[in-house]
Amino acid sequence: MGRRDPGMSTPVSLHSPLDRLVSWFRRGEGEDPWAAPDRTALHRLRYEQIGAFLFQHGLEPSTTNFDFAGRFLDGLEAPLVRAAQELLNAKGSLTDRDVERIVERCAAGETPDKLDKLTRELEGKVADCLAAVGDATASTSAYSTALGEAADQMGSEPGEAYRRLLEVTLEVAETTRRIGGRLERTREDTRRLRADLERAVREAEEDHLTGLPNRRGFFARMEETLARPDAAPFALALCDIDNFKAINDRHGHHTGDRVLRFVARFLREDLGRRVTVARYGGEEFVCLFEGADAEEAADLLDGCRARLRERLLRDQTTDLPIGRISFSAGVAPIAGDHAAALRLADDLLYAAKHAGKDRVVTSSLPVASAA
Repeated sequence: MGRRDPGMSTPVSLHSPLDRLVSWFRRGEGEDPWAAPDRTALHRLRYEQIGAFLFQHGLEPSTTNFDFAGRFLDGLEAPLVRAAQELLNAKGSLTDRDVERIVERCAAGETPDKLDKLTRELEGKVADCLAAVGDATASTSAYSTALGEAADQMGSEPGEAYRRLLEVTLEVAETTRRIGGRLERTREDTRRLRADLERAVREAEEDHLTGLPNRRGFFARMEETLARPDAAPFALALCDIDNFKAINDRHGHHTGDRVLRFVARFLREDLGRRVTVARYGGEEFVCLFEGADAEEAADLLDGCRARLRERLLRDQTTDLPIGRISFSAGVAPIAGDHAAALRLADDLLYAAKHAGKDRVVTSSLPVASAA
């Protein structure tokens, strides 16, 4: 598809607050121009604009692309709009992969904000708890002092001493009740925040289509795994489903999603618990092998590839045959610099594709940090 003017994709909101206000003033106190009678026309216009955007860029009519186009044209999400506009200015067009990366990057940007907010709230509850403990300590200290003073008064003024002792005891009882209530509320809030935080972390690190870890989750797990010398040696693989675009073109995006889920489940179950499998993006998966060098990892992955190749798939919706599914992969050893290993695995994956697909290519040579 030819280059196009990036300015054609400038975000436009169909019914921004300003549009609504201007229309209301122009019409007076009559019917809201965006009320129900006009909604059908608005929806049709929105579909036309989104469809035109997808057509102009040659994008698949997928759920992800449709959602992205709507958000971009609304222009309300600055990070998403800025990332898309930078690519448009540089290339003049967007690809399906561009859209996926922008959506993933923006989703990853929202999640840390949510995590930061929950962490700050949790820190605040801990501070409340410490303050309550401090108040309890101060109350106990004051009670101890009052007891000492009452003991001194027992001989000369027993009535006053008893009165003072009763007064202080009641004060301490009330203070203890209040502190107990504060601590109980803080405990409940902390339990809720911890559950929210754990859920947010899971959401931040999970690919919602396949249920596998996403790229963020994979790197977090890889850092934990590489920190355990007893799990060495390590190897890393990048896998890419062969001819996946043809599956999408022939059977549709929903069938393509089902194929992705099937391959994700097959990789995870076939490779076993010592291998971390994650969705790297699009039809790519990344695997971290514990206790296996590059040659051993390549053998394991090649066996998985062969077993997957034996399966014949059919479209559940149309009952049309999808055929055999294969993947290509590059496997690299991890020798200190996992970023360099990832680059090598990507190069080896490209070599596997160039050599005819449906194969695993590896290198047993350690990768220097400067690679």
